[in-house]
Amino acid sequence: MPTQVDRDGLGDDVRMNAPRIESGSTAPELVASLIDAGIIAPEDRARALALVSERLPTSTSEAAGPTSTLIATLAGYVGGILVLAAGGVFLSLRWGQLSLASRVLALAGAGAILATVAAVVRRGGQAAGTDDTPRQRLAGVLGIGAAALAAGAVGTWLDARLDPSSQAVPSIAFAVFTLLAVTAYLFSPTLPGQLAIAWGVVVTTFTTTDLALERSALPAGLVLLAIGLLWLALAERGTWREDQTARLVGGAIALIGAQAPAFESSDTGIRALAYVLLFLLGCGGFATYLRMRQWPYLAIGVLGLTLATTEAAVDYIEGSGAALGLLVAGTALLITSTVALRLRNAAATKS
Repeated sequence: MPTQVDRDGLGDDVRMNAPRIESGSTAPELVASLIDAGIIAPEDRARALALVSERLPTSTSEAAGPTSTLIATLAGYVGGILVLAAGGVFLSLRWGQLSLASRVLALAGAGAILATVAAVVRRGGQAAGTDDTPRQRLAGVLGIGAAALAAGAVGTWLDARLDPSSQAVPSIAFAVFTLLAVTAYLFSPTLPGQLAIAWGVVVTTFTTTDLALERSALPAGLVLLAIGLLWLALAERGTWREDQTARLVGGAIALIGAQAPAFESSDTGIRALAYVLLFLLGCGGFATYLRMRQWPYLAIGVLGLTLATTEAAVDYIEGSGAALGLLVAGTALLITSTVALRLRNAAATKS
């Protein structure tokens, strides 16, 4: 067994004879340099060559792959933006001169082109045998653009057929956008795709309930609260590709839903229901964090309890409501933040 001195001497010898490796060296050149330096025995050339060949990119173009892919992706985004901008400028200049059919066809045609490009880009990424690639993200963004243009075509046609002041036009148009955004997400899951679906769901819910009901804040809030909770359940099941973002989005939708009944300012009973919902949602956020150990639930807990206590204090305590509201909000934030930090520290200690 070699002594510490032998090992140190061998290390000094290896460092003195270490080969100079150039950045563009190939596998055979690297192995030859290692053999010349006495680091690898000549009889181990074949095994060393096989190992080094597996670890190194096969060509300079592969080594430069990430950089070139990033540049290509950015160029694709910029090119798409310029094309859409050019089309938007052209349509804005000619919009007043176009007939209804021309407007609808222009929007629908642009949407179809974007959808086709998205399909081609996505198929190219799948053919390359990769899943989470810039191609997928680009395809997802193009899919959102196609959904928006298609919804615009539907809205333009309905605006000419129905009463423009009716909520039916935005309700149907945003419903179409949401359905197409879901389709685009299923085809190419991306973060912008999930955010687009959430935005479409929220706007569609408000416009649809406003169309169907005279006083829509309460039913809209209850529907959004249910959707937010369902969103969170899907996040925990792994349905959304971006699970952490899904928890934040679901929590935001649930908070909007719990807050929405407070928009009925003339009915104190409905406003009280909003504060109860916010309080329960905040408590549920903390309880879920204790079970799941996912920080978005802490944010839900802090925001839910802070909104509930602050708004209730302003509504139900007479005099100096604004100052009292600020005091209660600050106190609630301090308390809930302290609880959140203690929970996170406890979780870190257990892990």
